[in-house]
Amino acid sequence: MTKIYKTLIIPVNCSKNNLNYLFQCNKLSAQVWNLCIQLDKIYQENNENNFIRLSSLQKQAKHCVLLHAKGIHHIVHKYLFARDSAFKSIKAKHKNSSKIKLPYKTKKYFVTGWDYQSIKIDYNKGIIFLSKPRINIEGENKFQKPVRCFAKTIPQNIVEIELVYKDKLCLVIKYKDENKFKQIKSNNIASIDLGEIHSITSIDNNQNAIIITGRKIRSIKQLRNKNQANIYKRMSKCTRNSKQYKKYKKALNRLKHKTERNINNCIHKMTRLYLDYCLKNNISVVYYGDLDSATRRTKEKHKGDNIIRQKLSQWNYGQIILQLKNKLTRYGIKMIKIKEYYTSKKCPKCKTLNEVKGRNYQCKCGYKNHRDIVGAINILNNNTELNIERYNTFKYLQIA
Repeated sequence: MTKIYKTLIIPVNCSKNNLNYLFQCNKLSAQVWNLCIQLDKIYQENNENNFIRLSSLQKQAKHCVLLHAKGIHHIVHKYLFARDSAFKSIKAKHKNSSKIKLPYKTKKYFVTGWDYQSIKIDYNKGIIFLSKPRINIEGENKFQKPVRCFAKTIPQNIVEIELVYKDKLCLVIKYKDENKFKQIKSNNIASIDLGEIHSITSIDNNQNAIIITGRKIRSIKQLRNKNQANIYKRMSKCTRNSKQYKKYKKALNRLKHKTERNINNCIHKMTRLYLDYCLKNNISVVYYGDLDSATRRTKEKHKGDNIIRQKLSQWNYGQIILQLKNKLTRYGIKMIKIKEYYTSKKCPKCKTLNEVKGRNYQCKCGYKNHRDIVGAINILNNNTELNIERYNTFKYLQIA
């Protein structure tokens, strides 16, 4: 059996002293990140534009900040990963390669990490022990008592735990799990037309169509935008960094995290519905469109239409694709990214291009269908030898 990586997010449940220590951890982690930036700049100036390596960076950062050793290693690896990603992007020589900079921004807070070597778990009592740094007492380095965090469910095979702040302190537990799901092997292929209104529209070889609407996500975003506008309006009347100003800023953060949780919940439900559709119809391959160009240069494409620009900029299609990949790959379902030029405009019957108005597609040849299903049909026809025009069965689903 293959092993897959999973993530579990739980709120921190510990004593007041430990909670105060954990709040300080992310500040100390930010100091390590800022130190990495400084050391890299100094090394670059003294060594003819050569960059500092992992071993020397870890040695110099090790005793500068009072944080556990594995936590310092975690931040150093994050810094080097960010730097290597910037190098790769510069070497790719794309349009924005000249604008890319190496990590240079200092931080107030940064994620603190513990790997499997700095974690101990008591599964019977439901306690996670997180290591603390050694302290110097009378010339001797002595161990401190670890942080005790209580949790109802603790997974096996934990790889790493990160401390994040999402309206409250949370532990992000990353662990390995065995892939016990049956692998689908069939010739049935499906295509997905992703949309801002109807999040997932799909059809397969056997002409089974499904639409999973994302109207609930739209309503959540609209409410958030209205509440944000009201808070910003009140903030504009306050002096910057006053008590009232800070209260409104906290209210914005609470609203942001609450909306994120609601949207993530909706995306999970929608992708679960699509997984059920794939399992029911034994789908082994799914084609989906590349939508990166749709959300770029919106000022040029939609001049004066701020409503459309806002909807496109807030579209969560990337999260939907990520959730689909996480769920479908467990069952051996392949997801293939393709170009989807003119798929919503082309008539599946006569192959002519038509401008679409409203939710229904209508061609001069007399062909009529739902515009999103037309897009899914064209994606499927373009990437297979099929010539589907209509669906046999159809389901319209919405989440509760």
